[in-house]
Amino acid sequence: MRFEHKYPLNYQQEWAHLFKPDYAYLDVRLSIRELKNVFVNHYGLVIKNGLLVKGCAPNIGHTKYDDDNFYYRHWRKGIEQLLVCKYGKSLPSIKLDDNKKYLLIHSPWFSYYFWLTECLPRLLMVKEQLKDVVLIYPEGWKNINYVNDTLDLFPELEKIIIPADNHLLVKNLIMPEVKPWTPMLIPEHVLDVRNFLFEHTKSTSKENLNIYISREDAKYKKVINESEFEGTINKYGFQKVIMSDKSLFAQIDLMRNTNNLIAITGASLANLLFIKEGATLFDLTNNMYLYDRKYKFHFKKILDILNGNYVVEFCKPIINKSLPDIAMYDIEVDLKVIENDLKKYLTN
Repeated sequence: MRFEHKYPLNYQQEWAHLFKPDYAYLDVRLSIRELKNVFVNHYGLVIKNGLLVKGCAPNIGHTKYDDDNFYYRHWRKGIEQLLVCKYGKSLPSIKLDDNKKYLLIHSPWFSYYFWLTECLPRLLMVKEQLKDVVLIYPEGWKNINYVNDTLDLFPELEKIIIPADNHLLVKNLIMPEVKPWTPMLIPEHVLDVRNFLFEHTKSTSKENLNIYISREDAKYKKVINESEFEGTINKYGFQKVIMSDKSLFAQIDLMRNTNNLIAITGASLANLLFIKEGATLFDLTNNMYLYDRKYKFHFKKILDILNGNYVVEFCKPIINKSLPDIAMYDIEVDLKVIENDLKKYLTN
């Protein structure tokens, strides 16, 4: 399936390097691999015959899609752990039952974004086989509501809880492959997740909502002039919401009734999978991304798949050198710019 690349509604020519058409996903063919006698480390990396198995994690290919290639780092860590588990005693490992088939759907990086765009698509790839497999369930998932709320929708799926930092020796492993790069989106996967969760979400409203997702309860990456900002957007009918106190299904219901969304770039924008078709996102983005050629603006691609509209608001960062990543910086929104764009681009 192909989706058409769309430029931001407020596109400027000097942003051309940030918004190049990206059709690399068209060459991706993901398979369901049945592997024998493998080592699975606590992050979900798979080693067989001394090599890292293709498709067990993103960003391990040998292409120019992204400058960050993690193959060697992942392989080195995995092979060291394998050797210590096999010949030493300092790392705990578990030999799983040889008579069962085990399903792996997680990999080294994990967040709400990865759950919706990587883990759940991998689970749906094998939905017809779930009664015959046991899911490898990391202990760390036990307190993640959106994980458990989703897995409750698969009552036939047996799980085995793997204690933290334990590695696995597995005779029979079912491993749906991961999309090759984290910023890449496979249109069929986006629509599969969207349609599956829509089927299990009761809609409480049919409104055309204007929503601002606030991070006022977060430690980092907040709008520092939020009170003035709210005063501006309230004139255009925006309601402030905080997602951290809402269940997965409440978030889905909110998004499927949202016409216009304002939010800071981050993992919560994975909820764009559930926004109304043709909706508009006003993406509050650190203007340091203007100079970061690695950033792929992958949330915009979800809107492209859903024929939505994208407006990028490059905001002044509040630089804090004590933070490890510019993505964590607070931002200050230019009120004149956002109001001008709201006047121009709101979806009715």
